[in-house]
Amino acid sequence: MMDAVPTRPATGETRALLSFVAGLSWHELDDEVRRAARRHLLDTVGVMVAGCAGDVATRLDGVLAQVRPGGAVPVPGRCRRVDTLDAAHLGGTGAHGIELDDGYRQGSVHPGVAVVPALLAQAHGRGMSGVRLLEALVAGYETVTALARACHPDLRQRGFHPTGCVGPLGSAMAAGRLIGLDAAGLGHALGLAASSAGGLFAFLGGGGDVKRLHAGQAAREGLTAALLASAGVAGPPDVLEATDGFFQAFAFGRHEWARRLSLPPAVPFSLTDCYIKPYACCRHIQPAVEALMGLAAEHGLNADQVEAIEVETYAIAAEHGETGWSDFASAQLSFPFIMALGLARGAITLSDFTPQMRQSPALAAICARVSVRVDPDLDRLYPDFRPARVTVSTPGGTFVREAKEALGSRLVPFDDAGLHGKFRGLVAPVLGTEAAERLLAELLAVEESVDVSSLLDLAAPPAGAAR
Repeated sequence: MMDAVPTRPATGETRALLSFVAGLSWHELDDEVRRAARRHLLDTVGVMVAGCAGDVATRLDGVLAQVRPGGAVPVPGRCRRVDTLDAAHLGGTGAHGIELDDGYRQGSVHPGVAVVPALLAQAHGRGMSGVRLLEALVAGYETVTALARACHPDLRQRGFHPTGCVGPLGSAMAAGRLIGLDAAGLGHALGLAASSAGGLFAFLGGGGDVKRLHAGQAAREGLTAALLASAGVAGPPDVLEATDGFFQAFAFGRHEWARRLSLPPAVPFSLTDCYIKPYACCRHIQPAVEALMGLAAEHGLNADQVEAIEVETYAIAAEHGETGWSDFASAQLSFPFIMALGLARGAITLSDFTPQMRQSPALAAICARVSVRVDPDLDRLYPDFRPARVTVSTPGGTFVREAKEALGSRLVPFDDAGLHGKFRGLVAPVLGTEAAERLLAELLAVEESVDVSSLLDLAAPPAGAAR
């Protein structure tokens, strides 16, 4: 007789998370974790500058400006100063606005866009040190990744966007740690943030701009929860495992509960296994497009020679196989369009998503030759890997390449030179070369900073400028 499917997770999950967050010490972390924290802060700030200067953040800023006055907090890439919560909102939306933000494969989630904007907004003007900021960043990343890992793949399979669901809780723990909440206060912040969890994955069918908003809302709502908790507002206790709590809402369904929430030191710090994106598109597509670009370079293939491009991959990635490319956001999530870009241009950059490119008959012709299907053997490898097999058919023969991961992962590292090059390429067009170098230098020395307010000051154009 089979055991009954459990209806609740193991108890003590919330207390374990709160104990971990409250007890975290930057000086007790090893060099690998501290290096990863500095790199992901640098990467996320660079993406924020470019993303906040983009279309969705600009429209959001316009709406916010209509309904309330500005403030004193700078927003990366933008000239208007806003209040703390709007800075987190705009920062998170912009950071997720160009598909170049970091992520965590085992939970299919983007930690940086929820955690970093909230921390920078709250730290501005309050004399927070670099060590305090980085310590809170680690707490936020580990919260996001642990929760997303515990809920994966149920959460995504039920139609939710993991970043929108677990992001508010990670933001709350990061902000709560930054402002000095004790374990009890963190518990209230977590309980409050859990009720802001949400975000649907329906954007694969169009309307992809809402995906960007999920990240901004996560950053804002988590920060709000921490501030409310500091003001004495109570949240539900044991909110992760409680009846009608977070796990019941987001983790139960297709799989019986078999995993506890895993946190360091029982498991390695997940921050060291978060990826940094080299290409401006959905991470699920990147191993396949890297394989295609590798085949094209190795065999001298061009679009005119290619008769068919067959992609075999895991199920969650294959869901992007039918996504269109008529708008900017959808094009970055579209398997056919990204593969067409990879073959035709040998790279995936922000400049490849203009209306002219999306309407290109030549790229559309390549898109028509792309097919995507699930391979059961590859599907079983996910989420330990992001496997893809690409088969290119030409009159002269058939070429095949497999990939387990893309550049930027722990398996295929993105070195410091590449990371700094990415940063400069994103920031210099918005702020200018000299300003980009000053901001980079400040980020590289963040651990020695006595007041991290300068990060936002340097990341934003002068107040009142044209942008």
